[in-house]
Amino acid sequence: MYSAAKIFEQQPNFPSCHGSTITELPNGDLLAAWYAGSREGAKDVAIFTSRRFYGSEGWIEPEMVVNTPDCSEGNPVLFADTNNQIWLFYVTMYGNRWTQCKVYYQKSLTMGYSWEESVVLREELGWMTRNKPLYLSNGEILLPVYDERSWHSMVMISGDGGETWDTYGDVSSPKGVIQPTVVQRADGSLLMLMRSRDGEIWRSTSDDLGRTWTAARPTDLPNPNCGTDMVRLHNGNIVLVYNDTQRGRTPLTVALSTDEGETWEYKQHLETEEGEYSYPAIIQAHDGGIHITYTYRRTSIMHVEVDEEWIQE
Repeated sequence: MYSAAKIFEQQPNFPSCHGSTITELPNGDLLAAWYAGSREGAKDVAIFTSRRFYGSEGWIEPEMVVNTPDCSEGNPVLFADTNNQIWLFYVTMYGNRWTQCKVYYQKSLTMGYSWEESVVLREELGWMTRNKPLYLSNGEILLPVYDERSWHSMVMISGDGGETWDTYGDVSSPKGVIQPTVVQRADGSLLMLMRSRDGEIWRSTSDDLGRTWTAARPTDLPNPNCGTDMVRLHNGNIVLVYNDTQRGRTPLTVALSTDEGETWEYKQHLETEEGEYSYPAIIQAHDGGIHITYTYRRTSIMHVEVDEEWIQE
């Protein structure tokens, strides 16, 4: 099964868009978010959301939800917790560089129709979000984060439902690794994959629920210094979305692992034409559908739904 639809298309006031995220709401709806403006990092960049009602195929008109005056927004991350709260993590740029960002979050008690006031998650400039949190087997929430200044990856962990957060790990490589995506495996260990400047995806693992991490090492998966995302499926298999190349941002590829992320036996391309197809986000819904959003040539945000059978064809 494969279906595709554009969530957002280029508009006169918002010609450029990037950095999408997606989550399933408790009622089965899908909620997506991204940032858009004149260009990445411009002071007119705002964060938008759109939803797809459960059982529907189309996405409703986007709504602007974060727009700090004279500042650029970036890297939204959506997360639905077990208390029917929807979280929107994001960064606001106080300057002209990603190293000048501060991490915030907003919460919604109305399925994303309205949002509470923004709260600072990390006061220090330079920390960034990119990929979705996950619940660990002990009930804690793990949020992958990274430091844009040092190009190191970390995780923030909350044991009280997001009221307080502690930071663990300082995963690095000679050229730097950022934008971690994390899954928990059947034996309880955590697998972290990261973007790098080295031409391939790098990995690290944790055997103590994210408190300590092994030294990062390269995988055999190509990476053109671009974001990736992965999700553990209900049956235990892992699906990864990434640019299967060392240069450029095409093709955009879906890969399936049946051995806890050690190898990626099955692959299918989502995009192969010239252009940029990047920064994917991936989830699995309660009905088993695998949902992916990504940047389409910096002018649109694309949504694709697939299943395992399609990946394995």
